[in-house]
Amino acid sequence: MNEITAVIIDDEQFNRELIKSFVAHTNPAFIITGEAASVAEGYKLINATKPDLVFLDIKMTDGTGFDLLNLFDRIAFEVVFITGFDEYALKAFDYHALDYILKPVELAKFTETLKKVQARVLSQIHYDKIKKIVETYNPGEAIIAKIPVHYNDKVVLLDLREIVQVSAHEGCTCFYKSQNEKYTSAKQLSDFAFILESFPSFIRITKGVFININFITSYSKGQDCTVTMNDGSTHEISRRKKTQVLEAIQFSKNK
Repeated sequence: MNEITAVIIDDEQFNRELIKSFVAHTNPAFIITGEAASVAEGYKLINATKPDLVFLDIKMTDGTGFDLLNLFDRIAFEVVFITGFDEYALKAFDYHALDYILKPVELAKFTETLKKVQARVLSQIHYDKIKKIVETYNPGEAIIAKIPVHYNDKVVLLDLREIVQVSAHEGCTCFYKSQNEKYTSAKQLSDFAFILESFPSFIRITKGVFININFITSYSKGQDCTVTMNDGSTHEISRRKKTQVLEAIQFSKNK
């Protein structure tokens, strides 16, 4: 049997003991080779043991699991995040197809997660995506600031602060940085909605369009409310969104 080495980085001893117990009783292919209780200790442990898998707590006394991952130029190990219940965090993990287990750790979810990780490790399929993901999600601010989108043969990280508008188009989602710079994702707009709704400068003006209020150049507030963006596009605001949009514009002007 091919062994898979793993370390546990969690500032709660009870969780570390529980994970060790679950590993021992559910999947003998995994061997726990070390544990740590902080970001600093975890960094040393990973460098010393070179594990295949890291069970990583999100919030620890000296920082976050993301702080730890940012210390590595290249992440050459699988990661299973350990997190307390946070609806936004879970949506972010699901969006990025990240493995996570909730506190308190449940055996059924834990067992299923190990099976998925084992299949990836043994098939030697390693996705160099963790590094990109830690750049997109800030658990301290509870927002995703960058969105990965396929463009030609690459994946680009779109900074939401630079996006003028986001719209649905024929089952896909279009991100506009300017009139002549557009990126298209095969995902539907609904897949990005929780991200855009949490980002301070974005507001949904119709079912299929979000705009960045920082790029509004003019607006009319008559019976038919419209906004013009700096990319030249003009959008009519739905009646039920009119008050919300005008209040957001006024707040932005007064900041």
